[in-house]
Amino acid sequence: MDKLLHSKSPVITKKTTIEALIDLGIIKSSQLDAWNRRLERGAEKRQDSLSQSRCNFAVAYYIGATYKRGYDSRFRKKPIEKALLSSGISRSMMDKSIKHLVDEGLLVNNADSVNNQCHTRHWIPEAE
Repeated sequence: MDKLLHSKSPVITKKTTIEALIDLGIIKSSQLDAWNRRLERGAEKRQDSLSQSRCNFAVAYYIGATYKRGYDSRFRKKPIEKALLSSGISRSMMDKSIKHLVDEGLLVNNADSVNNQCHTRHWIPEAE
């Protein structure tokens, strides 16, 4: 017992292994599972972000190639959704892309003047 009282307490360094930390009771082995799940979620989020940015480009390209500038060339989301569904672009991804384009000022909509979301139309603004 005297040896335990006078022994040097352990110090954590960069070379301390996870196994040693578990043995010392500083972390639990179940934490490793939680950390690995966190790593997986981070990887999934990065992949989703990459997929969304590709979708943003595809939607912008499709709109630019299909519709003319101006209020008279208004469009709904449904035709875009149907055209891009075969490319693996879902409705929710397309909605996020269109919202992004509106936020950037590259598209305009009438959402503030309609009572029903179904009547919302978008258009490419006139060049200034």
